[in-house]
Amino acid sequence: MWDTSGAKYKHMLYNVNRVRRKSGEKQKKALEWYILVLKKEVLLGETKWVINTKKAASARLQKMGITKAMVIKTLEKKWLKDLLAKIN
Repeated sequence: MWDTSGAKYKHMLYNVNRVRRKSGEKQKKALEWYILVLKKEVLLGETKWVINTKKAASARLQKMGITKAMVIKTLEKKWLKDLLAKIN
């Protein structure tokens, strides 16, 4: 049989634009993840998992420069005003 592994040639030589866009939606996904954690906190209560995940999610928001006002604006846009009390 033939070698079908696909490693017969250097990919960099044939297709220069192989690298994907890496930072396209990171801020949006970080914000959505934080909102998901807030929803889980309402649903499950303050469990150990929720506390640790909320801490990680808020650290990610801070790292990306997303402010509390931006989170509040997004919650109001998505009609989730009941989650505003859960924001630390």
